[in-house]
Amino acid sequence: MSNILRLPQLACDGTKELELPLPDDWQTEAVHMAGYNRPALKREEMRTALCRPTGAPRLRELARGKKEAVIIFDDQTRATRISEIAPLVLEELAAAGIPDDRIRFVCALGLHGPMYRRHFIQKLGEGIVSRFPVYNHNAFGNCTCAGTTKTFETKVYINEEVMKCDLKIAIGLVVPHHIAGFSGGGKIILPGIASSETIQDNHMMGHKSREKQKEKPEIGMGFYDNNPLRRDVDEAAKMVGVDFLVNCLINGQGETVALYTGDIIAAHRGAVQEA
Repeated sequence: MSNILRLPQLACDGTKELELPLPDDWQTEAVHMAGYNRPALKREEMRTALCRPTGAPRLRELARGKKEAVIIFDDQTRATRISEIAPLVLEELAAAGIPDDRIRFVCALGLHGPMYRRHFIQKLGEGIVSRFPVYNHNAFGNCTCAGTTKTFETKVYINEEVMKCDLKIAIGLVVPHHIAGFSGGGKIILPGIASSETIQDNHMMGHKSREKQKEKPEIGMGFYDNNPLRRDVDEAAKMVGVDFLVNCLINGQGETVALYTGDIIAAHRGAVQEA
């Protein structure tokens, strides 16, 4: 069979091609997303983006005088190349005088399964995993209440290890999302590091709202500005007090092509507008 369609798989251990054999008499065409072949950012370009945040001071300025820092990152279900971004974040923390033993990483699993050391190495790199404590979020215990949202009246219970830190940094990816409109932004907090009850309450209210809005939907793929589930998520993120967000856009090979940094709402909005 000579008619083969080749598609990229954004595997956690590198981009691979998936070969799909098709009947010879089929005429096929791969329709790529905008930015599919956009060139990846060079390291210095990433550093520049990190140093020019939106709606927030530079990270090293925010970090000065802080005692405990946490870097929250997304899991293997996202193609984010944290291993390229996190070292630049660590440079900023070092410039602010925060020592290694005051920094930890927490994986925002939500209700996904745990990651193991080999997964952490794939995501963060051997250097970071060997140098810093790296934890999986546990949605079933050790969560503390940060407040209640106005949108859905969701009781926001959040990872206790994160809440005890006075500097909270989040790194994630912006792609279309079937309920929240787009991933990224506050979703690293809810569902990322929230309790199972908080996640279920937020998702259930989101689905109920979508059922009521069939004629004029506001929840779903690409819906952002008036999306009540997104509002609920962003409220939770502000309650938790995320100090600095790093959100990226990727091309068809999973390479980072844009970085938006700074305030968790403003930086995410910028990424969404380009996505």
